[in-house]
Amino acid sequence: MTPLHPTAILTRPAGRNTNVMNGLARRGWSVVECPALDIREGMPDAGPVPTPEGYDLVIFVSRAAVTGYHSQLVAAGKADNICWPLNTKVASMGPVTASVIRRVFGDALSVLHPAPDDAQDSESLWPLLMALKDPLQRVLIVRGQDGRDWLSQRLNQQGISVELHQAYRRQPAQWSCTLNKHFVALSQQDTLPTWLLTSPHGIDAIYKNLDALSLLDWFVRSSFVLTHERLKPLLTKILEARSQHLSGVLKCVVAGPEDDVILDGFEQISRS
Repeated sequence: MTPLHPTAILTRPAGRNTNVMNGLARRGWSVVECPALDIREGMPDAGPVPTPEGYDLVIFVSRAAVTGYHSQLVAAGKADNICWPLNTKVASMGPVTASVIRRVFGDALSVLHPAPDDAQDSESLWPLLMALKDPLQRVLIVRGQDGRDWLSQRLNQQGISVELHQAYRRQPAQWSCTLNKHFVALSQQDTLPTWLLTSPHGIDAIYKNLDALSLLDWFVRSSFVLTHERLKPLLTKILEARSQHLSGVLKCVVAGPEDDVILDGFEQISRS
């Protein structure tokens, strides 16, 4: 059965899908909001909350890292009078997180990040860090309970002391009975949606939830919009383990984390 409207499933955390949802609705898509992960910001970490003045550079890996860290400072009574120290640089993986840093810690704050057209990752940030005029001695990386260690390892290799600080926790979202029934109905109607996938943790959570619903064969035949090139081989590996006939026919578009770029990715899927 061919649906009257293409179906998009948006899996970013709650509150992060609104702009893309509205944009897709204007373009005639049927949209389902289905967060893959629950984000618990401000989760307590071992020991006191580190403050920026103790470091030459603070790196925030995501928007949740920024807001979670600020929540921790507030809870520790350190946020009311905080003024970002002039001698502490700040960096992020891309302009989206950089805009949140400025909103939370001050519009005048200069944030080092890869250009919008570059990959939004540690590899793109690395040459910018190595080009800094002042040498780095102590770096704080603010992130979730785990993540890629590529950047911290490279910094360590340069003799730089790195501290990893947890400012939020990711956990698989528990989908409602209504949402589960909706997915079963879509599969029975043979409606193949386009999924927005934004992280390895999210992909793993979605896969496990759909496995519990016996909907993996339906998922394999879907289309996908990815926010990073690195997610493509991960998704391919997961889906090929389910379908021996997948190789060469994965229907996906690699976009980026910005809302307008994500919308363009869905448009490419629609045209194809």
